[in-house]
Order: sequence, then C-alpha cells, then structure tokens
Amino acid sequence: MKSRTLIAGALLLSVVTAFSSAAFSQEQQGDAAPKLTTSAKPPKYFLTYSYYKYDLQGTNSANTRIYKFDASTVDLNMVTATWLYSPQWTLLAFVPYVKNMVETVYNPVPGSSAPGNNFKTRDYTEGLGDVRLMGVTPLVADVNNLLLADISVTIPTGSVNEYFTSVPTQRAAYNMQLGSGTPDLIVGATYSYTLSKWVNSARGQATVRGGRNQNGWALGNEFITALGSKYQFNKYVEAGVAGNYKARDAVQGRDDKYELHNVYTTPSGLTGDGHQYYHAPQINWDTELVAKLTSPAYMGATATLEGGVAFWRDAINKDDVRLDMPYWIAASVNGTF
Repeated sequence: MKSRTLIAGALLLSVVTAFSSAAFSQEQQGDAAPKLTTSAKPPKYFLTYSYYKYDLQGTNSANTRIYKFDASTVDLNMVTATWLYSPQWTLLAFVPYVKNMVETVYNPVPGSSAPGNNFKTRDYTEGLGDVRLMGVTPLVADVNNLLLADISVTIPTGSVNEYFTSVPTQRAAYNMQLGSGTPDLIVGATYSYTLSKWVNSARGQATVRGGRNQNGWALGNEFITALGSKYQFNKYVEAGVAGNYKARDAVQGRDDKYELHNVYTTPSGLTGDGHQYYHAPQINWDTELVAKLTSPAYMGATATLEGGVAFWRDAINKDDVRLDMPYWIAASVNGTF
C-alpha cells in the first residue's frame, strides 16, 4: 500500500537534485557583471541515473483483522534529463522503472496453526512507471534565499493492468500498479535558506488527477510537503534531519477485477471490507536522520550516495494499518554536457 508513496518520495529527491542544477544555472547565467573574461560556458544539459532501495515491514494487523503486511520492498531506477533552457526556465523529464514486492498475511491470528489462519502470499509487479515532464522557474534568488516554482504533467506510461502473482486472475491493488493511468497535473514550490554551512529547505507539492483511467478508477488527489535542515561539512559530506508528510484523498471509482471480495469472512467468523483502505483518505508522515556523500567531479560526472534512518513515523487510514520503513538508501551518477 505504500509503494506509490515511496515513488513520490524518490521523485521529490530527484526534484531536489535537479533543482540544484537549476540553482547552478541561476547563479551562473544571472551574473551580469563583466568581470569574468573566460569564454567557458556553464553546462546546459544534465543526465542523472538514480537507484533507490526501500525495505519495509508491517507492524500491525488491520482493524478488520482480515489481513496484515509482512515484508515489502521497492526497487526504483530513475533516469532524469535536465535542460537549462534559459536563466528563467529549467526543463526536466523523469523516467522511472519500478519493482514492487509485498507479502500479505490473511486471517492473522498469532500462534494459530488452524487451517486458513496466517496464510501468506507474496506478489510482484515490475515495469515502466509514469513519465513526468517538469518546468522550473526561479521567483527569488539571492545570496541566502532561493525560491523555485514548478509545474509538471505526467504521461500515463505505467501499466494499470498488473495482476497478483499469487492470484493471476485478480488484478493487483491500486498502489501495486505501475502508474496512475491518468494524465496528472502537479504544481509545487521549493524554498531554501542558506546560512554559512547550513541549508534549510521546504517544499510543497499538489497533484490533481486528470479524470479516470481505462479501468474506471483514479487515485485520489494528493498533497506532499517536505522539510529539511542539513549541515555541509564540506562539498563532499552533508548530514541533517528531514520530515515528510503526505495526504491522499480516496480512490475514485472501483476496479472490479481487483475488488472481488468486498464482503470477506475469515475462518474465525470476522467479516469486513478488505479494500476499504483505498476508499478513504490516507495520511503518512515520518522524520529521519539523513546523510549524503558526493564524489569529486571526474570528466564532468559526479556520484552520490545517500540514505536516511527514520526515528518517528505514523499513519492515519481507515484500516489503521502500518507498513514502516526503518531506513532507505539511494545512489546516483550525474553527468553534464
């Protein structure tokens, strides 16, 4: 249920990386003073490959006692192309390739060996996600302050016709699909305040869905915010704290090939809707310690390694279910030309 939240988080991380390129452009092209005599021009094009690894663990059963999550993983590969079109606009394209895995335990009864209790399935989906096209423009740029506004559209290249590995006749859950199936509009703003070696940042982002997809449903509109404060020990090492908040509205419509058993009865006689989670708002938040290592540049290329360890997190949803991520890691290679 959390895979699309993680993909959104990875996109935010890629956006922040891309925004550093936009800031570089503003700094280089916005300097009108004639004191520079070199004919060298700043790079206009950036190409970045990033890999994100998330390991998650279910912590409790749903309040319906119908199911709980066990282990889950998300492996995300992202290619980001950046074009410093002008001092006013930076254009970007994000191309994700994702692999999801989730283990679900049905009829969870601790210690029970009765037939039908603690039945575990493992399901996978894998493929191209939704491509995102973005334009970024600076609103404020000075020595200490940088405010960037951005607008994006997504192209529904990610499949919404993935099926469960464990039940090949049932379509996979909404969050296990590879895309939204709709062209979505995303608007956001990022502010950063730099003071000596401290960089403090805040980002807000809203997504509006473009109707319903071919299977008659749409993911809910969502709002994401991220706050961070990092100390730059030098140009290669930084560390700090970050907080993330995401609120998504209920899924609109229903996928009849997924929601096959909305009134489900367990072997112990409990009855409930196993899909109600998606038809109510979902809120997730976390705070984490983060660190990032950046390599020296070599022939126009740099590499980064970063990660985070969560120390406080929670969620609000109709099932009261949680799938926690104790840590995450990411690596990327960035080239200019």
